[in-house]
Amino acid sequence: MLEANKNWIHRHTTNARICHWIMVISFFYLLYSGIMIFLHFPELYWGKVGFQDYPAIFKLEDWGISWERAEELGDRRWGRNYHYTFAWVFVLNGLIYLIWNGWQKKFYSKMLPTRQELSIPHLKSEVKRHAKFRAAKGSAAAKYNVLQKLTYLIVLFVLFPFMIISGFAQMPAFTAISPELIDLFGGRQTARTLHVVCSLLLVLFVVVHLVQMVVAGALNQLRGMIIGKYKITQESNEVAQ
Repeated sequence: MLEANKNWIHRHTTNARICHWIMVISFFYLLYSGIMIFLHFPELYWGKVGFQDYPAIFKLEDWGISWERAEELGDRRWGRNYHYTFAWVFVLNGLIYLIWNGWQKKFYSKMLPTRQELSIPHLKSEVKRHAKFRAAKGSAAAKYNVLQKLTYLIVLFVLFPFMIISGFAQMPAFTAISPELIDLFGGRQTARTLHVVCSLLLVLFVVVHLVQMVVAGALNQLRGMIIGKYKITQESNEVAQ
């Protein structure tokens, strides 16, 4: 018969847990304040020019919310103050996390997929397991799977940097010092549009992350990220006598 043996491991370091929760709080305020800012200018444009009645690639009005109604729902002044504040918290927290962990070999073994993990059969196996909403068991649950590793690498080293750079490209004070940022995106309005698209990708990542957390056991995952202790269930075959 199958017998479940439960073991405890220390899955996340103290600095990883601290940086994780700071990131969660700052991301929430960045998203909320970003929505407040967007509602005061509820259209997206491509290029250097964008204003009300100018041809837009996205209009909130097309979704049933007029410009006037959107302005009533938003709060641009509050949104900007909080957005800039938590943007710096987010950036500094990310730098502290990378500096704190970047010199440790175990950080790279934890985050970088192995050649075997990148093999086609293994990738197919992980995709099928995730599609069936099946949690990893045993030793596999003690570490990140290959899809987690690839996703975290994209988020940490592609989406986050892109968000930061495209955010700077929208700040007149910063672009006055470094005007080439606007040219890099082909215009401030393009930078704003791509910033919003990147935000939506990060929201999608958070949603998938939460779903996977529930599948893997929400309480166990939260415990691991709060106090570091993580319970692993190992199944072994035993012949009943």
